[in-house]
Amino acid sequence: MRSLGRILNRLSTLSAAIGGVAVILMMLQIVVDVLLKNLFTWPVPLTATLVTKWYMVAAAFLPLALTEILDRNVAVEVLFQHLTRRWKRILGGAVCLLSAGIAGLMVVPLWDEAMKRMAAGSFIVENGDRLSVWEAYFFLPVGFGLFALVLLYRTVILWTGAESGLNEVPIDTDRTDDDMTGKVHG
Repeated sequence: MRSLGRILNRLSTLSAAIGGVAVILMMLQIVVDVLLKNLFTWPVPLTATLVTKWYMVAAAFLPLALTEILDRNVAVEVLFQHLTRRWKRILGGAVCLLSAGIAGLMVVPLWDEAMKRMAAGSFIVENGDRLSVWEAYFFLPVGFGLFALVLLYRTVILWTGAESGLNEVPIDTDRTDDDMTGKVHG
């Protein structure tokens, strides 16, 4: 079980790293585009398309699984923080299972759409330049699929008490106000 968690952790980290590279490339391309456009009236071709169809999609969806592992999703813990450790594991596992089901249901239509776009060879033309965009459609099913796998794994870990290899922030950890600084008290 632990080795599966390690594999999921590595895949999630790799996926998030690709999303991070997309953010860096997006920033660099925008800076170069603005400089060249303002200094020499020569914009970088396809900047708007690359930013909206490639970089932003990768940055938003590829890190989903790592966001779950690091417990950086939006959470409201008004009642949850007062539960016993056992109930946190039961309820946390149920929420993970429900979330995994929703994320998993999203994978199939997203994959189908990506396959349709690939078969059609989808592209965008901007100012006479052509850019292939079908590849970016695969970021969504990959991101949601990995997210669903991490959530399913966390459900099993929470409900069985098995040792996790994800190196995740445990759901049943007692938290204090220091959580905003990244300190976890258990």
